[in-house]
Amino acid sequence: MGAVTALTLLATGCSVEDPSRGRSVSGTIETDEVRVASRYGGRVVKISAAEGDSLKTAQPLVELDAAELKAKRDRVAAQVAEYEAGPRPQEIDAAKHDWEARAAESDQARVDAKRAEELFTQKTISATEHDQTLTRASTLEKNVAAAKSRYDLLLAGTRAERLAQVRAELAETDANLREMSIVAPSNSVLEVLSVKVGDVLAPNQALATLLLTDHLWVRVFVPEPWLGHIQLGEPVRVRVDSDPGKDFSGKVEQIARSAEFTPRNVQTVGERVKQVFGIKVRLDNQEGKLRAGMAADVAFPNVQK
Repeated sequence: MGAVTALTLLATGCSVEDPSRGRSVSGTIETDEVRVASRYGGRVVKISAAEGDSLKTAQPLVELDAAELKAKRDRVAAQVAEYEAGPRPQEIDAAKHDWEARAAESDQARVDAKRAEELFTQKTISATEHDQTLTRASTLEKNVAAAKSRYDLLLAGTRAERLAQVRAELAETDANLREMSIVAPSNSVLEVLSVKVGDVLAPNQALATLLLTDHLWVRVFVPEPWLGHIQLGEPVRVRVDSDPGKDFSGKVEQIARSAEFTPRNVQTVGERVKQVFGIKVRLDNQEGKLRAGMAADVAFPNVQK
């Protein structure tokens, strides 16, 4: 927009009948909007709202279906249950018996090895028989250690790290399943519904646009000399044509850092006052009387004529 537009805004918006309200400027009420989507995606199986409907926080909008998620959750939940239960008692008993049997066999092999040492010293057996007996005793001793290790592992149960891993996988699957139910994030109006039953949505594909009715604001433009009298968080008074004479409350939420509609070369005081700065005012709409698109007059009490 050019300098002419700025002057038009100032000329039409700066006069007010009640001096106690301060000077005012005009703007148009706007609202924040949000585009809702599923981070996982799926097939649309149910739609619970229509365009134009007023929605409450957490009110259902769209239901999706992804059969593979349910199957995955069943599998992971079974893994979690298995790891939490740990080895079966029968498995532990079998490992213990195996360890004890190998230990007994190893004990006998050590006795045989000691006897073979004596017989070899007496030259009663050959060196080959002697070596074979010692090797068997050593092998059986290692087998006993391996069997004992397996038994100890079964007694210890599932590793904490492995259990944490499958629990995290289950939590991830549950999070994806929650993405199958799309709900309103807050009080809002369904402006645009972009899907129909049977549509298959990709992850993060917007399915609806909502207007957040509790997030109304108006942006106005004020001349540079006013900035010294306007502060962030300052309360202001707002009037609309649909309810003449009634003041709605608002609060200065943002003050632009740079001017708009600025002439190319600012050289004189007269030209400096033509600069305007955008002011964003957050509106209190608890009564529900304000609507996006309404023209609004915003009065700044600290700015006097």
